[in-house]
Amino acid sequence: MMQPMGRKIIYFFVLLIIPILLWIIAAPKVHYITFFLLFIFFLISRHWNALKIFNEALEIILLFIVLHYLLSELGVDKFFPANNAIVIILLFVFLLTLKKSGRQKLFLIRGDTDGVSTISLFFAVLAIASLAVWFLFQEQNPHAKFIPNIPLVFLIPLGIGFSILNAIYEEGIFRSILLSHFADQLGFAGAVVLQAAWFSFLHFQSGFPSGIIGIALTFVFGVMMGYLVFRTRGLLIPVLIHAVADFSIFILILLRMKELI
Repeated sequence: MMQPMGRKIIYFFVLLIIPILLWIIAAPKVHYITFFLLFIFFLISRHWNALKIFNEALEIILLFIVLHYLLSELGVDKFFPANNAIVIILLFVFLLTLKKSGRQKLFLIRGDTDGVSTISLFFAVLAIASLAVWFLFQEQNPHAKFIPNIPLVFLIPLGIGFSILNAIYEEGIFRSILLSHFADQLGFAGAVVLQAAWFSFLHFQSGFPSGIIGIALTFVFGVMMGYLVFRTRGLLIPVLIHAVADFSIFILILLRMKELI
């Protein structure tokens, strides 16, 4: 049953605050306090009817945070993006087996891709062009440190593999798990906007693109991918577009390293 508008607004803004505290504010103490308060809020939401609308989203958010923290403490984050692969696999195992969420609910299907080729191509070109313009105005190439000094014949397949893996991870987190949970309470439009905000805030400090402009660009990208998920009812098209965009990032960084741009 649809929630009253007032409860939807409260739900939206409460969950909007979380990524700001976790990803915009670069203060470990704030992160620890945020996690503690989220945990208390989660426990209360399990037993207080007025707050039960938050329960499922808080559960998966807390699990997401805990998994990343544990892998970081174990040093697995040094093997990026393998740590992200572990996180998304464990989250999907949790949802599909323990929570009995269906693949259709999480959009883990090909979906109906008929009639979306034109808009998908437009979104892909827009994303790549925006990334290129942003990158060309950057004086530094800080992301070059993530590219190993190996022959090009090995580097290109590595870039393709990274692009696919990162696309699956980010689309899995934002356009599958979070979008489906947010949609239960907010419906289509609110869920698309909220997951796009989460996605954009993640890129603020060290993403590609980063900073305020990075937030704007990734927010638009998140909205576009969220729209495609609901349009097709599947994750295939967003993953493909995201992988192409990520590979374009890899090429841009590589060209800058070779002093070609």
